[in-house]
Amino acid sequence: MTRLQSAGRLARRYFTAIPFFLLIGLILGGLLSTPLIPRPVIATITVSGVLVDQEYTDNILDMLRYARDDKSIRGVVLRLDSSGGSVSAVEQIYLDLLRLRQEKPVVVSVGNTAISGGYYIAVASNFIYAEPTSQLGNIGAWVNLPHPEELDEDVSTTGPFKATGGSRLKAMAQLEMVRQQFVAAVMSQRGERLELSEEELSRAELYAGIEGLKYGLIDDIGTRTAAVEKAASLAGLRNYDILDFVIPKPVTFWFLSSSDLAALKSQASLVPLYYYLYFEQE
Repeated sequence: MTRLQSAGRLARRYFTAIPFFLLIGLILGGLLSTPLIPRPVIATITVSGVLVDQEYTDNILDMLRYARDDKSIRGVVLRLDSSGGSVSAVEQIYLDLLRLRQEKPVVVSVGNTAISGGYYIAVASNFIYAEPTSQLGNIGAWVNLPHPEELDEDVSTTGPFKATGGSRLKAMAQLEMVRQQFVAAVMSQRGERLELSEEELSRAELYAGIEGLKYGLIDDIGTRTAAVEKAASLAGLRNYDILDFVIPKPVTFWFLSSSDLAALKSQASLVPLYYYLYFEQE
């Protein structure tokens, strides 16, 4: 065998082995690099209780902002169990959820309740799950009417409504504007899925989860597990981790007792206080 033939055979063996070693290198590189590459995350955030505590509301907003800014978080599940709260708190959470939804899928999983302001928050999501007996709806608002402004020997104002901002009649008119805003948000966000008219929504009825599915208030019956899987599907994920956010609970008004509710309903103020909050008539 000539030197030229030997060299040719050696070259063929060399080039034939290259794909094999490349394959081995790719496999080893993948095994070594996998622990260094963080897996995408589906974050779960729980919103519970009556939303009248501003510190608690701020903590929820901080979690939503973190979920929006963290690039490893690819989707969010909002575990919701609330009968609403103050108009300000509910609208802040609703608007921040809409902003989060523009960048990442948001799926709501309703526990016992998503009523009044709780449901207002839910409609900001891409998809809503509830359990068969979850309580939904109660779309409306109420107001603590201001006390009439009275003359005071030590205080003088430059207008008849300087202290109150307006009459009780005006507060009632603003309450109707608040109701219309709530109804409009539900109709806009639920769109063609909604099977209830504006008049029917405005009756502020409660619906069980299975009824809510029939009327288009929710998208499906399911639990937190289904919500996580849906969020991952909307984000295009097959392999992911789940990160549970724990938000510190407020000291007061975590659960609304009858005495707490009585305190809210009897608050004395010159300025009207508006709530998206469900309460049972006595």
